[in-house]
Parts: sequence; structure tokens; C-alpha cells
Amino acid sequence: MHERILPVSLYVFVFVALVALTILTVAISFIPLTGGWHIAVGLVIALVKASLVALFFMHVISSPRLTWIVLLAAVFWLLLLVGLTFVDYASRGLVPGAPGH
Repeated sequence: MHERILPVSLYVFVFVALVALTILTVAISFIPLTGGWHIAVGLVIALVKASLVALFFMHVISSPRLTWIVLLAAVFWLLLLVGLTFVDYASRGLVPGAPGH
């Protein structure tokens, strides 16, 4: 099986980007943001970091199509579960007097 070899400089660049994003996460935690913006910004940064790790350190970027299909199916399933959970949470209280709310 032929494996595509990525240069070491790319791994160093990704590592530096991960460290910079971690520092950015800590820096943003000290900024007084209103509402749920801390959570939103933190999740976006975590998504970028997880994508970098999966693509480069787990070699997904040079994987066959089947790996990409499995990855997309997993992301779709995660988004479906999170979306349905959010819909359940957002719709609570819409029916006054409903049990369990």
C-alpha cells in the first residue's frame, strides 16, 4: 500500500498552530463576554483543533475515500444528535402545564 509522506515542516506548522489556538483559548477565557459567547468561541476553536489533529496527525488527509465517508457519516450523526438535543431543550416550556417541564 502506497502511503503519502508529509514533510516534517508541515507537522511542525500544525503543532505551532495547535499551541497558538490553545493560547488563544486561554486568552479569550479572560475577556469579559456576555451571554454564551465564551462557549461558542471555545467550541469553534476546539473544532478547528480537532480538525487539524484528525487531518494531519491521524493522516485522514491522505486516506482513501472510504475513510472520508466514515468520517462524514460520524460527523453527520454527531450533528443530528446535538441538533435534536438542542431542539428538545429549546422547545421545553412551549406547552404550559406539560408534565416533566
